[in-house]
Amino acid sequence: MTASWGTLGHLWNKDVAIIFIRPQRYTKEFVDESDTFTLSFFDDKHKELSYLGTKSGKDEDKISNVNFHVEMVDGNPTFKEAKEVFICKKIYVGKLEKEHFLLPEIYEKNYPLDDLHYVYIGEITDVYSNK
Repeated sequence: MTASWGTLGHLWNKDVAIIFIRPQRYTKEFVDESDTFTLSFFDDKHKELSYLGTKSGKDEDKISNVNFHVEMVDGNPTFKEAKEVFICKKIYVGKLEKEHFLLPEIYEKNYPLDDLHYVYIGEITDVYSNK
């Protein structure tokens, strides 16, 4: 999944990554089934990310279509083409709730289908660089 909504920080005395996944995303199934998830960061030269962000792996083998190469790092999938990879251990999962939005226009603009994101907080356990 190509994502742009997330953040890195420090929470509960841990270095963390916080990611947001809509309920209909195919990636959600994989993240829910595992105790860990990876975040793969790419150089700007990888225009393939635009394609990956508009297609579902449920409908096609989109990874092969862009000629990326899956590799396992500590038992977690990532891509040889990534410049950095964060390995994250899930420590919290929750769902955004409509009634908690203090600015209704944010909800209205981003959730016309009422498909609120799930929030995943992962402790960053390892970082790999491919420089």
